[in-house]
Amino acid sequence: MNEADLRDLLVAAHRVLYHQGLVDYLGHASVRLPGTDHVLIKPKHSPRVRGLGTLTPADLVVIDLDGNPVDGDPDAPIPPAERFIHTEIYRARPDVSAVVHTHQPAVTLIGVMNAELHPVLHVPSVLADGGRLAMWPYPLLVTTPGLGRDVASALGDHRLCHLQGHGLVSVGGDLRTATLAALAAEQLATANLDILRCGRAPRVITSDELAELQGTVAGVDGRWAYYLELAQ
Repeated sequence: MNEADLRDLLVAAHRVLYHQGLVDYLGHASVRLPGTDHVLIKPKHSPRVRGLGTLTPADLVVIDLDGNPVDGDPDAPIPPAERFIHTEIYRARPDVSAVVHTHQPAVTLIGVMNAELHPVLHVPSVLADGGRLAMWPYPLLVTTPGLGRDVASALGDHRLCHLQGHGLVSVGGDLRTATLAALAAEQLATANLDILRCGRAPRVITSDELAELQGTVAGVDGRWAYYLELAQ
């Protein structure tokens, strides 16, 4: 994809995340611009940039891996304070092309409770990496490169990381996958919270079953189109 296509996709991802209640006016997603050390990211909330459901491609900002805007225009949008979540993950994980940071409620509550994200639903379990959830045990805002490196270290080779008392980080080889993983994690977390309220032991999907499901669950195209249509 070229930069114009990625701008459209990033705006669409924010619209989906907003519609599904994973973000409000806070939270941000980003993509790595192919062949560069630059990152396209949602700007800081401001009088100009409000809810994530109303972003436009022109609102987005390009930064380098040090978190600095590439465009020297003083009137350009400024990047979010927590841009170092994104930049330091990209620096540590060459395989990652998209980072999504949300404040989604069910996953955040699961993390605060130190509860497991059991794979109990077939498709969400596949999309959310079998419920494998890394943990960064701090509620802090990630506003420095050092804190960003800590988050990247906690994430390790996982696709999902809970920032305890704060929210979720979801990464992927493309933006649609990272966004759908965050949605699936929320579905799994909601199911796990309901199970905890019932006080019953769940029937957990086994690793062998997950491996078989991985080969039979449909790809992201149809699912992405569905969520996009909902968010129109």
